[in-house]
Amino acid sequence: MKFEPRLPRDDVNVSRTHPLREAAQLVAGATLLTGAVVVAAFLTVELGVRFLPASWEQRVFSGWLDELGEADARTASVQDLVDRLAAHWGENPYDLRVAILEDEAPNAFAAPGGSILVTSGLLDAAESENELAFVLSHEVGHFRGRDHLRALGRGLVLQVAVQAAIASSAANLPALVTDLASRSFGRDQEQSADAFGLGLVQAEYGHVSGAEDFFERLPDARADLGDDLGAWFATHPVTEGRIEELSNLTRRNGWQDEAELRPLQLSP
Repeated sequence: MKFEPRLPRDDVNVSRTHPLREAAQLVAGATLLTGAVVVAAFLTVELGVRFLPASWEQRVFSGWLDELGEADARTASVQDLVDRLAAHWGENPYDLRVAILEDEAPNAFAAPGGSILVTSGLLDAAESENELAFVLSHEVGHFRGRDHLRALGRGLVLQVAVQAAIASSAANLPALVTDLASRSFGRDQEQSADAFGLGLVQAEYGHVSGAEDFFERLPDARADLGDDLGAWFATHPVTEGRIEELSNLTRRNGWQDEAELRPLQLSP
């Protein structure tokens, strides 16, 4: 038999799978792999938060609050209120510090290292010490649940994942995704922070009168909000259900909710 060499086929190095199908398979595989990594990172954050000492956290974030400027007499007044409320948290591992941000939007939030940031707009909106006390106690409740660290860790994970998956030209998208993730995570912790905060108010004043006043003066969370109130609702969703739960908690514990309120006296 005589051997007759043949030229190779023109499509020998060409995949028989349609290019679109190959692309879809690659995208699906990459998406599943990224999702698995993100989920694993989230679980690591949840586990790490439980064992991360508050003392280490405060050392790491101890200096950044000083960049906001010198504390004034008004800050000292809010700090005194926080100290009084936190004294009823017997296992408090934090040296809580207050800073006031000059911003018309009413807002307050817990930050890593034991910092509670309060806007001037919130102080202007509060009509009694009891009202402000509940908002501050709620933030203390987030420290008890280590919610601030969970939000920070989750946000960092998503930021890294998004930056790795998109073009660098969309630089603002990772920040947006991180921001939304942190807010969504915080919403899951709001109820427990409310319950803990209401307990601190009860321990300080012997009643919880005024705790719901700030929420009740705000429009429903589903309403068309302005920029100022939008900042509050973004991190502290206020609905009729949430206010109702506060009332139910008060009734279940037999706490008094009709008592004289203390006037809010903040040093200028």
